[in-house]
Amino acid sequence: MTATLITTGIEYVIGEMSFAGGWSVRFSSDNADLHHQLYLNGRLSDWTDTPGQRQFFIDEPDIAPTAVCVAAVEGKYRTTDLSEQLPVDDRNPSWVFRPQIPRPVSGRPDDTVEVLGNHAGGGEVSETPLASTQTWPAWVPRWQFGEDQFGKGGFGYDGTCAPGAGEGAFGAGMFGINADLIDLEADLPEEGSHQIVLRSRRADGQVADSDPMYIDANPLPDAAEGLSVTNYDHQQKQLTLQIY
Repeated sequence: MTATLITTGIEYVIGEMSFAGGWSVRFSSDNADLHHQLYLNGRLSDWTDTPGQRQFFIDEPDIAPTAVCVAAVEGKYRTTDLSEQLPVDDRNPSWVFRPQIPRPVSGRPDDTVEVLGNHAGGGEVSETPLASTQTWPAWVPRWQFGEDQFGKGGFGYDGTCAPGAGEGAFGAGMFGINADLIDLEADLPEEGSHQIVLRSRRADGQVADSDPMYIDANPLPDAAEGLSVTNYDHQQKQLTLQIY
């Protein structure tokens, strides 16, 4: 049975700063018998423990803005990330860049992959990475030639730890075996066109850059700090407000 994510019948999603730090997210929902999930910028962040829970608590986001989406789901799927079923604007905010890079089997444990950008300011990219990760973290099993059990894989290959059929990047590994994927996530909080470069960095300092790519980011506006009345026209019965 396939899990179904429901975003209808959920209203009045309100975020308020908590006195203890972070934020409280409250909402109303017509889905009385279902649990609810909280997605931040298209990623599963939290879920309810009971069908009646109508509030989440989240830490202060590292970088604004953050798009909040609440969805309903059957209780047995409440911990399952179903972000692929979210509306496209909630699933892929324009200010979040999420590249997937085939993990090179020739990479070394101390190598890294980085996302570099120019903060929509024009000119060259900054040398300070927007995001980075190890090419081969300690918890990811390696299956480079001679590192796996010799001849134990399919057709006599050494890839017993390689991704299975239909997983990872098809044919990007050694001998045409599928390759694992590196997931990166970089926030682009500045509005405008960002120049992005993916960089592989070896432990000895050697680097290799991808061709530049350009991403248009349209982040949400900052929250209003206050509201005041500036004028009222008695004849037209028109009220003018200032938002700041």
